[in-house]
Amino acid sequence: MNTIFPNNIVPAMPAYDADGKLYYPTVVPASSSKQTILIYKIPDRAIPVIFLPGVMGSNLKTKDKKNSDELWRLDSMFSPKGWLFKGATKRKKLLDPKKVLVDPEGRVDDDLAEPGFDSRRKRGWGEAAYISYGEFLPWLQRSLNDFDKIEIGERVKLIDDILDLDLGSTALTREEVKLSYKYLFPLHVVGYNWLDTIEESAKVLLKQIDKIISDYHSKKIKCEKVILVTHSMGGLVARYCSELTGGNSKILGIVHGVMPALGAASAYRRMKSGMEYDISNFNSWGVALVAGSNAAEMTAVLSQSPGPLQLLPGMEYGMRWLKIKDGEQTYSLPKTNPYDDIYTERGKWWSMCEENLINPANVTLNKSQLDNDWNKYLSLITDQVKPVIEGLAGHYHSNTHAFYGNETLTFSELIWKSETNFLDKKLPQGRPHFPLKGQVASTANPDLNTERSVLTPFEGDSWQDDWQKVIRQRYQIQAPTDLGDGTVPVHSSKIPEHYLQSRVALPVEHEPAYKHPAAQKYTLWAIVKIAQKVKQTSLRYPDD
Repeated sequence: MNTIFPNNIVPAMPAYDADGKLYYPTVVPASSSKQTILIYKIPDRAIPVIFLPGVMGSNLKTKDKKNSDELWRLDSMFSPKGWLFKGATKRKKLLDPKKVLVDPEGRVDDDLAEPGFDSRRKRGWGEAAYISYGEFLPWLQRSLNDFDKIEIGERVKLIDDILDLDLGSTALTREEVKLSYKYLFPLHVVGYNWLDTIEESAKVLLKQIDKIISDYHSKKIKCEKVILVTHSMGGLVARYCSELTGGNSKILGIVHGVMPALGAASAYRRMKSGMEYDISNFNSWGVALVAGSNAAEMTAVLSQSPGPLQLLPGMEYGMRWLKIKDGEQTYSLPKTNPYDDIYTERGKWWSMCEENLINPANVTLNKSQLDNDWNKYLSLITDQVKPVIEGLAGHYHSNTHAFYGNETLTFSELIWKSETNFLDKKLPQGRPHFPLKGQVASTANPDLNTERSVLTPFEGDSWQDDWQKVIRQRYQIQAPTDLGDGTVPVHSSKIPEHYLQSRVALPVEHEPAYKHPAAQKYTLWAIVKIAQKVKQTSLRYPDD
């Protein structure tokens, strides 16, 4: 059995009684003449661990409400039921990034479970979606605060354990685990307004880091740096905070889980067809209901929300990931950059943002209002989305560890494939037609999911709904053929090794990634590895 003490050492670890008072339980062994009782005092040095949820993983409330209205609250699988009959108009009004705040009043179990620390709610646990993290957070805190189980704790079990890493060391040493027991690891959560820009969320995170460190100083607990553990979009917030907002010197290291490091093609798909979900997973279906089940509901919200759009593929992702297959011909985009070629291309059936869906209140599709709404969206992409995506390129904390999913079908490329009826196939009679110039067949009754009815013009730029000048086609998004976590492909989440200290591929899906035991185990392993860097700070012990 793994142990961090020699056989002749009997540790007496600190514990708390029912009243929260500290004491040291000791059991004198029968062969006590040959044993030494080692009493560890409670450490006075803390390395706070801060968890950052993924997109849609932070609870939100309406800004001008005195009490929480539970606007975006995922405490249970039944939480989303209020969104069942909220269409695009209500979603656009309610989910406005400038009108919401992080809601700290979400579900928290066993609030006073860690004597000696502030309550879990004071440490921000109520800001995170319970259905995604309600099991993981208590497990991680127990594993980082198991002084009463120092010989059998989760950290000790990792000694000499071989993790199937594809980069980095494969085991924790006895000395590394022993060092970790010399520090407190209080677990905090920092939620963020995921509708707003990642840049703003990074500033909020930095303020919270400063506050957390300051709070421990006020309790006479030494504290210099924090460790960040991130999920999905939270990883981008952490990177922006560390590398572009001046937070690097206050962060000891970062553990990233299923981060869309280069973006995700599924972000484009959501604008065109609504939130994807696993039909066998009730929680997944519920979250999709809240987020938006079709293009109208998603576009109304996302066209005003920079945060989710900052998950789109940038230049690092590569070119030609959006493909339009028409018979034997395949057209691939982007050719120069995705911002001009896809995200702000206006009026085409494949355009990411369909202008008639931006403002559901514009039921008559007034041209002046359409132009005004489009210009606001254009500014959002140009002034906020593109600078953040491109600004993050190549920027990682120097002490970064990461895991990614690699067993679930995921969009790396997104393919639209055409179906053309017999008559329209015969109509061209050798004349070329141009799918990239096509437009949706109807804006009055638009397709809102994975298909589009398209009027595709023949040669020339003069486009109109005339059977002699167009053919009618139907395009459908094809099922994914690449691997990843169901949302982020391996292509994006497998961070290049020169940015990392360790990396591992795990059989996890995106939203429930931290529910998987392998992800939990690796996260704990990485935290202990990161903690070794404390020896390079003022919190080091003289004998370490």
